[in-house]
Amino acid sequence: MASLFTLFSLIAAAASPTGDAAPIQKRAPETAATTAGYAELLLILDDIGNNQRLGQRAVELPGPLNLAFLPHTPHAAHLAAAAFSRQHGILLHAPMANEKGARLGPGALTGEMDQASLQQTLTSSLAAIPHVQGLNNHMGSLLTQKPDAMRWVMQVAQQQGLFFVDSLTSPKSVALQQARAAGIPALERDVFLDNDTRPEALERQFRQAVQLAKRRGYAVLIGHPYPETLDFLARELPNLNARQVRLSRIDHFLQQRLWLPLQPPALAPSRYLLRTSGASLQP
Repeated sequence: MASLFTLFSLIAAAASPTGDAAPIQKRAPETAATTAGYAELLLILDDIGNNQRLGQRAVELPGPLNLAFLPHTPHAAHLAAAAFSRQHGILLHAPMANEKGARLGPGALTGEMDQASLQQTLTSSLAAIPHVQGLNNHMGSLLTQKPDAMRWVMQVAQQQGLFFVDSLTSPKSVALQQARAAGIPALERDVFLDNDTRPEALERQFRQAVQLAKRRGYAVLIGHPYPETLDFLARELPNLNARQVRLSRIDHFLQQRLWLPLQPPALAPSRYLLRTSGASLQP
């Protein structure tokens, strides 16, 4: 019997004009009218887990946000639990090999790993983050170019009922393509918020994300728990409602915008939906 993820993949492929084998392309722009009056900003804060004080500040920001935790770091587990209690989304920020050879820390996924080693490492990292709902890549400009490695990553995501967000650290990334081929609910980053933390640069990037969200209906914005970024977000996030923009958790967004419209009434809910709703699969 085909898995529920396989069934979803077939439905999604049938609904897509390009199919799973098509090259990675940006989603065609949608009108803001598709968002029932509000555009959705999917704000991810990466690199949480090493610094308790900055991580706690991120948790306390108004949300819902999507917080991405580095595995096996000193504060990741308890900050993830605190974030979940405040209704934020929880991601594993999976360290992946980069073109510059920068150090990755614990849980590193590299191109030298075979399938078993990579998947065992990723599974251990996921187990270290309570309430994890999905994952995105930390660095990864090298590994996300490798189809085999990305296929192995998506197999784990499929088995655990998780979504994937491509941080898009390389224009040559095949991660989104492999996620779609595996039937994984997936998105890619639109805007980096804080490559430059000067106030005018933060404002420019934030405005770009908001404008894209209002034009297309949603935008994926990635930032980091830098003091400047946290100060900026503490000021700006409470003002989003006046701009007809709302913050959204990625799992909720995927349920509402990517999954439910594709599912015929007779299709049983996926393991992903059951996990987020608190229901359970019956044998």
